[in-house]
This record gives sequence, C-alpha cells and structure tokens, in this order.
Amino acid sequence: MHRGVRVICAQLAVLVVGCCPQFAQNSERIKVAEGEYRVTTEDDIGVGPIETEVFHFRESWTLWRVGSEYELEGERFFESPRGTPHDNQFLARLTHDLRLLSVKEFARLAFRADSGPLNCQFLPNRLHCDSTAKDPAQDVSVDVPMDRSYALLWPLSAFSLASLTRNAPAEIGKPIPIQVVQLQQLNNELPVLSIRCDGLIRYLGLSKPAITIAGKGWYPKVYEITASPVHKLTLWVSPEGLLLAAEKPSLPSGRMELVRFTKFANF
Repeated sequence: MHRGVRVICAQLAVLVVGCCPQFAQNSERIKVAEGEYRVTTEDDIGVGPIETEVFHFRESWTLWRVGSEYELEGERFFESPRGTPHDNQFLARLTHDLRLLSVKEFARLAFRADSGPLNCQFLPNRLHCDSTAKDPAQDVSVDVPMDRSYALLWPLSAFSLASLTRNAPAEIGKPIPIQVVQLQQLNNELPVLSIRCDGLIRYLGLSKPAITIAGKGWYPKVYEITASPVHKLTLWVSPEGLLLAAEKPSLPSGRMELVRFTKFANF
C-alpha cells in the first residue's frame, strides 16, 4: 500500500474511534456462545428459601468476548409464587477464566418501587450490592464482608457457582473453605437480607465415562460443595469453566442443567 494511503487510513481510523468510541468497542465484541439453563425438581416443587420459592426456572444467555474479559447477557423466566410469571433481564462481567466480577439485575425489588437495576460487585473481600434508586431515601445498599472464595447462591446464578470452582484445589478430595451468600427480599423493614454461610468445596476428579449434556458428550470436572443452605451440591463444570449441571442429591432433589448450548468461538 502507498505510504500516503496508509497515513490517510490511519487518520480516518483515529477520527472514527475519537468521534464514536462505541464503534471501536462494538467492533471488538465477539459472540462466543449461547445457551439455556433449566431447573427441574421432583413433583414440580419450588426451589429456594421458604416463602420465596421459584417454579419452572429457566435462564437463557449469550456470552461475548470483549478484550480480555467476557460480557454476559441473559434473561430469567420463573414463577414466584406459583402461577405468577417473571421475566427478568440481567448483565454480567467475567474475567478471562469466567470468574464473576459483577452482575446487573434489571428486576425491581419487591418492597422498593423506586429501585433497579440492582448492581452487585464481586470484590475480593466483600460483596457489594446497590439498588440505584432515584430517591436516596428508597435506596438499598448491601455490604457482605468476605474472607475466602465465595459465590452467590440465591438468587440462582449458574455462572456464580461455576466461578467458585475456579478456586478449588487441583488435588482430588482436598477440601478448602468457601462462603455462599443468599439475598432474600423479606418486607419493607428488610427489603434485602444478606445471609452468609461457611462451607467447603472439593474437586472429585473428571467424570468418566462421558456424560451427555445439551446433546453433546462432555468429560467435565466434578466438584462437591457442602454448606448449610444446600447441605450438599454436586457441580459438573466444563474445562472452560462453564457450569453443565448442578444437583442437590438430598430429597426432594433438584437439578439445574444446561439444556441448550451453541459455541461460536473458543473460550
């Protein structure tokens, strides 16, 4: 290419990026995968804390690579209480190895009309959530101190649970301490109650033989979480760090599973 042409092209690129930074950002946004999770239970019972159970939960999502991180766009469908449908959108940021950094939930809080979106930051030593209310008197802010690896257990979050496994030891059967957090909406006086529980996570090895999830054969890593809210939870996670299934073996059993998955690029 002639030197003068190269200079003109470079100047045009600078002009486009300078005037329209969103153009540069969008040009680097690569669609990596999309899928859907569903929760099944015995006898069509609800899952979650008493009086806030959800029924017929499913979550569709799309994963994008943006620079060295990932963006997640998702939508959750469920009933709570039974027969009352909800359709809630959310956005999330994840690291290069799918560790959760932040989540933005667009659903309004049940006991704060002036609320939303709810933003949660997964910081190294604390979980911080803020309802971003227009009226400061209606704002809800939650800070949960943390001193070990942690995950958001409730509301249901497949990507938060999978993120927790990234800190598990590679040695089979060796437990390490973790923490799980529940955010419950109770009443006007306690619009959001945070409950932190200590627990353990251990790596159980690779699943053999292969298991079929979303119509595809996998050799996932298997983990076990023990914590008071769930007692025991088994996780099947892909080598990339994607949750394939989570199952609570105690009765009544419940299972979250990836039922649809399409991969567009390596991650």
